[in-house]
Amino acid sequence: MKNVMTVFRKKNMLFKIILSYVLIGFLFISCFSYVVLKRVSSNMTEDIVETSSRMMNQTYNTADILLTFTYNYYSQLYLNNEYISKALNGTSFSTNDIYDINSQLGGFKNTNPLVSSIYVYNYHAGIVFNSAKAFSTIDDFFDKGMTDFLKEGDMTRNGLFIPRTATLSFSSDSNKIAKQDYISIVYTRINSSKEQNSMVLNLDQKVLQSLILKGNDERPNKMMIINYQGHIISEPRGWSYDDVSTQEILSTIVRSNSMRGEMDEAIQGKSFRISYVKSDNLGWNFVVFSEKNELLGKVHTLQNFILALTLVCILLITITSVFFTRIIYFPISHLLIRIKTTTETKEKVSLNEYDLINKSFSLLEDKVETLQTDFNQSVPVRRQSLLRSVLNGTVNNNREVKVAMEKLQIGSAGDNFVVCVLKIDGFHDISLKYDMVDLSLFKFAIQNISQEIVGNTFKLEVIENGYDSLDFVFNIGNGDAEAHISVLRSLFADIQANIRSLLKFSVTLGIGPVAHIMEQLRESRDSAYQTVLYRLIFGTNSILSFDDRIGTEFREYEYPDALEKQIMTSLKAGDTEALKEYTSEFFAEMMAFTYDVIIHSLIQLLIMTIRVAKSMSNLEQSDHRLEIHTCQQEVLNLDTLEQMEAWYMNLCQIIIRLRDQESKSKNSKTVAAMVEYMKENYLDYNLSVDQMSQFVGLSTNYMRRLFKEEMNHSVSEYLTALRLEKAKELLVKTDYPARKIGENVGFENTNYFYVLFKKHVGMTPDHYRREHKLETLLME
Repeated sequence: MKNVMTVFRKKNMLFKIILSYVLIGFLFISCFSYVVLKRVSSNMTEDIVETSSRMMNQTYNTADILLTFTYNYYSQLYLNNEYISKALNGTSFSTNDIYDINSQLGGFKNTNPLVSSIYVYNYHAGIVFNSAKAFSTIDDFFDKGMTDFLKEGDMTRNGLFIPRTATLSFSSDSNKIAKQDYISIVYTRINSSKEQNSMVLNLDQKVLQSLILKGNDERPNKMMIINYQGHIISEPRGWSYDDVSTQEILSTIVRSNSMRGEMDEAIQGKSFRISYVKSDNLGWNFVVFSEKNELLGKVHTLQNFILALTLVCILLITITSVFFTRIIYFPISHLLIRIKTTTETKEKVSLNEYDLINKSFSLLEDKVETLQTDFNQSVPVRRQSLLRSVLNGTVNNNREVKVAMEKLQIGSAGDNFVVCVLKIDGFHDISLKYDMVDLSLFKFAIQNISQEIVGNTFKLEVIENGYDSLDFVFNIGNGDAEAHISVLRSLFADIQANIRSLLKFSVTLGIGPVAHIMEQLRESRDSAYQTVLYRLIFGTNSILSFDDRIGTEFREYEYPDALEKQIMTSLKAGDTEALKEYTSEFFAEMMAFTYDVIIHSLIQLLIMTIRVAKSMSNLEQSDHRLEIHTCQQEVLNLDTLEQMEAWYMNLCQIIIRLRDQESKSKNSKTVAAMVEYMKENYLDYNLSVDQMSQFVGLSTNYMRRLFKEEMNHSVSEYLTALRLEKAKELLVKTDYPARKIGENVGFENTNYFYVLFKKHVGMTPDHYRREHKLETLLME
């Protein structure tokens, strides 16, 4: 037992893996099988019960249709057929009459396969006509049972459809007596007399049963039909109903007031589901007996199959668990063997897998931390840290820095240095496409490309010292500085070409002045950074030198106020051509100033532009594109003056478009107000353009032009058309004289109204009235 526990403790992981597989598989398969078993059993049981109910309803509907149709059809014959009427009411008949009537009855019988025979009793003549075409008196008729039934007189005691077993005696010979199961329908006139002339329709029970129970006798569902008096109309083959339990069940169904019902009962030691439905039309009860064991046989078979399948699945899961446990644990086992042979812990013999791996990882973590500390103290990292401090001016002891630079092999006291700043062109757009990890990878790629191209030509240290830039520190030795700068330019050109080819973007480089001593490194870096900013003027993908830039003569700063005014005037007027011309002149003048002056001037122009834009339009909601902070940020994200000029022209076009949209909307509202004013005051003879211009607060000429542009009609034309439309409406809907109508729609001179109406409509007012009133009458 102790050995077993030792193995379990040492192989703890193995046993847990096996146990987890077995438990998960067992739980999953068990739950799945239970759900499937429950669901399938429930569904199949419902389907079987529904099938039983459907069979009962089908049988009920079939019987209802067949018997109702048969009863109604022969009722019409009983009431309307001349032969049957003669057979019922005649007092004397010739041989031919008897033959004709029997032949007709035979024909009526053959029209329906349910009908076995038809009798017509005529008590006045003492004759029974029948479809067998045999002449017979009432006393000698072969169906004594029906003759005796009719003599008793009470036709309603057994219902409309009367089940009976007829004894047919065609002669005195007892061997020629036949028995036939009938359902008889008696058509007669009910009165106090017992012997009534009647027509009897005999339906063959076997034929009826074969039609309504077709195919159902072979199923576990058995159908029985009984009438409201408890007499059995039809029963399935081989079914015994003489036992007491069956009789009690049938009696309960007959006495029940419910039209439908179900019950579970035991009959002769077997469990049955009993369903019934009652038919008022037929006076019958349709009863279905379903033996539960037979009914649910398929369900039990399926349950046994699912249980067997579950056991097979559990067996497969067990085999699979062993297989996958071996696959998973085998590498772990090898790893544990290696750990035991390589780890330094003394407790490895008594540890289980978890503790052993945990102990090993703890040792590895300690080693990684030690390695990380050693790496941080490594020469390349220390070089970059020292140079970043020097370039940023955060060192205090220059003597110690010089010693450290010599120790880290950055450079000695007699070496010269050049600091260059590389800026990524279009960095703002690139940063929108890629995340921080990708941007870091881009910078790392630039560093590798640069170091590979420079190679052993110079000592190069690359430092990430800006969001969109890298600092290059070159040790160019103590030779000819100008010659070295020329070599650097050639190397930078190769670096730019490779970056553009491999990384699909360009870079601009700024070269600082030569630093002869360590203290000048920061100055060289600051100068290089200021130099690279002048890509604003020289464009992207440039190589700029501080020595070349300071040799450029910059003009004394003077803000171009005149150009600004012309730009603002063109913006207000919406003159894009002039705006483009003056903007180009403004940006051309900027190229003669320093970087700081250029940015200051552009911000000043931008602020003035936004102010003018907001004075040009009264937007209900401020447009974020016209916010000073937003515009300033967008300008500073651009690299060159050319890009800034294009962006500024686009901003001006947006401002003009917003102003035009607002103006157009305002004009439309003004014209709509004028139209509404005319509709309200068109009856006024003195309504004039001056009145309307005063109403909308515009000059008369401007209002005319505005109305014409919006409506494509002059004011007077629109007013005349409005009055004529009202006149046409009054001509059709009223009986006022045309002259009166002209006055009512605003025409002071009625003769002018007649002339104007004919000119625009093509007919006189009276002619228009006659024509359109006639059309109205015809439509009505």
